[in-house]
Amino acid sequence: MKTLLCSLLVLAAAASIRAQDAALLAAEQARGILTGNGVRWTVNVSGNKSAKFVATSQGGKIFAEVIEPADATGRRYLADSGGDMWFWKPGLSRPVSVSKRQRLSGDAAIGDIASTSYVDGYKVTGQEDGEVNGEAATVYTMEANSLGDTYAKIKYWVTKNGSLGKKAEFFAKSGNLVRSSTMEYNNKATGKPFLSKMVVNDGGNTITLAFSGVELGNFPASLFTRENLGGPKSSGLPK
Repeated sequence: MKTLLCSLLVLAAAASIRAQDAALLAAEQARGILTGNGVRWTVNVSGNKSAKFVATSQGGKIFAEVIEPADATGRRYLADSGGDMWFWKPGLSRPVSVSKRQRLSGDAAIGDIASTSYVDGYKVTGQEDGEVNGEAATVYTMEANSLGDTYAKIKYWVTKNGSLGKKAEFFAKSGNLVRSSTMEYNNKATGKPFLSKMVVNDGGNTITLAFSGVELGNFPASLFTRENLGGPKSSGLPK
């Protein structure tokens, strides 16, 4: 992880930054952004449209395959750690490049669905005390490292007890609020709370993502290649 402040002259300030790093990294782990492992889960989307897909995230890369509705079955998305993304569906001869704002079935932006890393993609530019659902929290203001990131700025509420990211607000480059989300952690992974639900408010529309069937592991690198997107069968679906 990149250093959050470029120069620290006192040990107390350094200790504060290390604690901040630890809280953000713990929040990332609970959202499925893991160090040394990947995560695969089934995601059910409900809102104006419904959808079901399987997503696998590892090393900053994401592979997702739609399994419902029937008219979208087999559509696949791949995002790499540099912000590039590709899409394939039955009938296409090869994957096509898409924006991170390309929407997956179910009216949810891929950036939200895929649990984009806030630590790797953003730098902390401010923090303050706050609360979320009555819990004491640290509110981080985070700005994108590059134009390729899904949002220009994020405000992120991380609980002081347990270091769980419970709320986020996402802003465009213009400064306008694009969407917001709240998160719940009723799944368990390695004995710790793990993301189970995300409710996204997107321009007045409410989109709910329910995460189930959590599987941690080291997935094959070939899964996260453009070559894997095409063909009749994907290795990304659960066995």
